[in-house]
Amino acid sequence: MVGPLNELYYGNNSVYGIAGPLDNAIANFGLGANFYSNVQNGPLNLGVQFTSTSTTPTGVIDAWEWDLDGDGEIDSTEEDPYYLYTEQGTYDVSLTVYLDGESDTKTLEDYIMVNDGSDIYGNLSGIWHAENTYNITGDVSIAEGDELIINPGVELQFSDDVQFMVNGTLVADASSARSEPIVFSSDTSWNGIRFFNTQEDNLLINCEISGATISAIKVEGDSKVDIIGCKIFDNNSSAIEVIGSDNVLISQNIITNNTHLTNTGGIICNASSIEITNNVIVNNTGQWGAFNLSNNSNAIITNNTIANNESTNITPYLFFLMNSVPVITNSIIIDNGEIHFVQSTPIITYSCVTGGFAGEGNIDEDPLFAAPTAGDGNGYDGLAADWSLQTGSPCINAGNPDAMYNDPDGSRNDMGAYGGPNSMGPTDSDDNTINVVAVNSISVYPNPFNPTANIALSINENDIQQPVSVEIFNVKGQLVKTLVNNEIVQTTNFVWNGKDNNGNSTSSGMYFVKMKTVSSEVSKKMLLIK
Repeated sequence: MVGPLNELYYGNNSVYGIAGPLDNAIANFGLGANFYSNVQNGPLNLGVQFTSTSTTPTGVIDAWEWDLDGDGEIDSTEEDPYYLYTEQGTYDVSLTVYLDGESDTKTLEDYIMVNDGSDIYGNLSGIWHAENTYNITGDVSIAEGDELIINPGVELQFSDDVQFMVNGTLVADASSARSEPIVFSSDTSWNGIRFFNTQEDNLLINCEISGATISAIKVEGDSKVDIIGCKIFDNNSSAIEVIGSDNVLISQNIITNNTHLTNTGGIICNASSIEITNNVIVNNTGQWGAFNLSNNSNAIITNNTIANNESTNITPYLFFLMNSVPVITNSIIIDNGEIHFVQSTPIITYSCVTGGFAGEGNIDEDPLFAAPTAGDGNGYDGLAADWSLQTGSPCINAGNPDAMYNDPDGSRNDMGAYGGPNSMGPTDSDDNTINVVAVNSISVYPNPFNPTANIALSINENDIQQPVSVEIFNVKGQLVKTLVNNEIVQTTNFVWNGKDNNGNSTSSGMYFVKMKTVSSEVSKKMLLIK
């Protein structure tokens, strides 16, 4: 209470700070159950991370009992459980905490609402499957520490002006089903996918992204994203914009028919030295035809086909370069006019460039595409064209002769997107599906976890029939648990219960799950909190 001179009193005793009254109040209140969750509503397979905020006079609780689906049964005795809601409905959630034989219960009625996916907004978490509907009606986000896994065949339909913000982890990976891409689109227009300040292993693999009016994919704040085997097309914006983020891979994509009135319809990089390999970048229209690289964006651009893009600038620039020197190798850079670079001069070798360009191995010839578009810009359908090389093309076996650049069959590198070790491969003629050389990856959820973690492997079709090893290591590099020991896997989903190979519980801390296949070795960090 407040005295006549605005002094603070607890009972009859005056105090001069708030800490004393709070401590006394907590001691007086005793044991109190309380909690919150990262999300409260969403579509089927909603993944919810619950956090206990229960209080005691001593700060210690003996036990937690959670009824997470309102059926009167105990679903978890963890302090902060993760729960996957697989059926549509509304769920009461109850937490009971225990201390020295006493208990207290907190129940929130209708706390979790699992819907049919027809009205999605707010925070996202969980696993999305192709059999469900996903209509995004308001801005959505993946919060830091949360993860959304999107499986092959899922279609996301966005309402006007809606943005998909990723601060946590997005795994949209359809590499296991090339004919079932993950589709991001809108009947009107939407504001694209934005990755901001996320250093997690974000994946966009075999996705189709169209209809955005702000960059279809925007990566900012030192974020980490792999964009592989996607079609990014018909956006009234740049296809990809990267700002202040070096850990970005753009590979095996078709980037076409994107339009930007004041910038480029292709790729923008600002203070970002990224890797751009084996992409078809064609028929985009903008003030700058295909690229805008600025502020030390010294990108590595290898085995790309860059053709028939349109610059609306008075002086048509295919590349706008400002204080940036990209290194371009084994690429095809073709336009109906002369290729122009503004501000800076790139380093180009073993490439086919309209008008010629000084550099080792460069040529200036017709690359003999199989069936290119008839002209430049978005007035021609770049998706319907075939940008592979005819037999007899001067670009075949004309790339850098170093074996590190060889084609998958071991022959000398072909210039363009269909050459090199990460060759995109010709598209299927029936449905124009990109034949992606899929990247192996690992997903862990929840992460952080206690006491169990779900570990999902994404293994490309070349490795899935070959022996695989999956092991867990601590931060010292010591082996903790072997999940798969050089075997052909029958399942790609595992659960680790936090115990080592001897059955002993491990301590809290950072761990790494590593997968070794015939072609690669990948890892994923995960945090055990007890």
